[in-house]
Amino acid sequence: MEKSQAGRRRLRSVLQFGKRYTPLFVLAEICILVSYTVSLLLPLNLTRLTDRVLLGREYDLLADVLGAYALLFLTAAAFNMLYAWAWQSLNNRYIVDIKNAAFEKAVRAKPSILAGRNAGDTMSRIDMDSEQFLHVIQRNLFHFVNSALLCTGILAVVARISPWIALLLLAAAALPILVTRLNGRLTERFARSSREVEGNFSGRLFEILKGMREIRLFCAEKWAQAQVLEPLKTLVRLGNRSRRVDFLADKEINLINLLASLAIYALSAWLILQGRMTVGLFLAVIEYVALLHKKMNWMLRIYLDWFWRKVSIDRVNELLDGEEEPSGGRSPGEEIETLRFDHVDFSYGDTPVLKDVSFTIRRGEHVAIVGASGVGKSTIAEMMLRFYSPASGRVLVNGMDARKLDVQALRRRIGFVGQDILLFDETLRYNLLLGGGEKSDRELLAVCERVGLGDFVRRLPEGLDTQLGAAAHGLSGGQKQRVMVARVLLRDAGFLILDEATSALDVEIEEKLWSEVAGPDNGRTMVVISHRLQTIRECSRILVLKEGRIVGEGTHGELLQTNPAYRELFGEEEKIVE
Repeated sequence: MEKSQAGRRRLRSVLQFGKRYTPLFVLAEICILVSYTVSLLLPLNLTRLTDRVLLGREYDLLADVLGAYALLFLTAAAFNMLYAWAWQSLNNRYIVDIKNAAFEKAVRAKPSILAGRNAGDTMSRIDMDSEQFLHVIQRNLFHFVNSALLCTGILAVVARISPWIALLLLAAAALPILVTRLNGRLTERFARSSREVEGNFSGRLFEILKGMREIRLFCAEKWAQAQVLEPLKTLVRLGNRSRRVDFLADKEINLINLLASLAIYALSAWLILQGRMTVGLFLAVIEYVALLHKKMNWMLRIYLDWFWRKVSIDRVNELLDGEEEPSGGRSPGEEIETLRFDHVDFSYGDTPVLKDVSFTIRRGEHVAIVGASGVGKSTIAEMMLRFYSPASGRVLVNGMDARKLDVQALRRRIGFVGQDILLFDETLRYNLLLGGGEKSDRELLAVCERVGLGDFVRRLPEGLDTQLGAAAHGLSGGQKQRVMVARVLLRDAGFLILDEATSALDVEIEEKLWSEVAGPDNGRTMVVISHRLQTIRECSRILVLKEGRIVGEGTHGELLQTNPAYRELFGEEEKIVE
């Protein structure tokens, strides 16, 4: 029952993207039917040529027979060209629709799903697995159904010539179907394993190429090579097993077809000797047997392919069925006046992270969140951005539950610079704007000056349009962080979250950048996550997080006097600074 439901679900997912292309599918079906009708008529024309023209000496029919051949061949050629055009059009448009839908689903997926997904595997599903959707329609659906219709037509025509030959053909078709079904299960198993290895391999290869500098620094080239070679060996092994199954299935089917053909030819010879079949009909039977075996082999090959392709369909469906971030909702207002955590609990799976966290941030405040690594500081920042929702309690923005707000409207009002540096292999202009619309060169240069990148930009050979290269090659860690800060400043958000955003800067540059970003005249609300005392001391209020709970709140001086957890973090550093 479950298997039949899964099959129907796969078929629905394949067809739902094709509704808008129904005319092209209908045209392709007409072309196939015409082509197969020609295949049925050609052997009958051969019978006329043999029995009436060559043996019966009705030479006046020769022109009609040759004309019929010409008409049939030209008709088949014309419809085959039309068929090729229809499927090429579908390949150019239908596949793009599926890939786009899969990509949009990946983009809108809940962050919890994205965090647990291998990027290479997702890329494999979007790029390679999506390709199989059209193949399923073209081969596994259209050609299979139409080949079954053609085989039925062949059996009907042969039955008019000799019911006994038709019965032999029917019996000979049963064994290959059984052989293919048994081998198909093995093919499906190998295909599923292969797809998983391919996806993980793509992600691992991307990571290794991106981190080649670090690999060389640690002299880990052999380790990297092993990371690449092991999955490649696995893919080769799985491919060999799958090809072995295909080879054996093909040879078994060919043997069955050979034995069936010998039996049919022997029976036909006996019928000719009995005067119950003409030579022309015998030639037609030979043609029909060859065509039937060809189409049966083709159908069985399609059936075997289905076990391979349905793995791809399932993988894309898993992506398409994934949970999305909620869309729509209320606007948070033009500015974020207050952001409040109200008795918030949160866990990653079975691992608790935040426990009964409550605090309020008001417009214009500069609030630091401090604590040991892994205590939940970045999780608080991500919950402010609605990447995650509380297990219990509420996150309130301007007094409204964040879960009822429009996600994009909320994020447009919050600027975020994280500890992970992400620059694209594109121009500096591209990295600064990042989908943020059009900005003049003057605006872009001005923000670069504000974050201390003015001299750097002026030294670039093509200025803002200079390609930064692979992973911003040539930029220091501090310069990369300043590009990310400049990207956020261009959005002019009134609420900023800096999560270790200046960790790669030296103290002097950090002070200048801090003055620009968090100066008293800009009126921004700031949430700062940092391990640097100099950065923390600039904030008007500090929240101390320990074991998922807020265990202290106040200014730097107050916390040094009253909070043991804060002294444990910054007490020794304070002595050094003094």
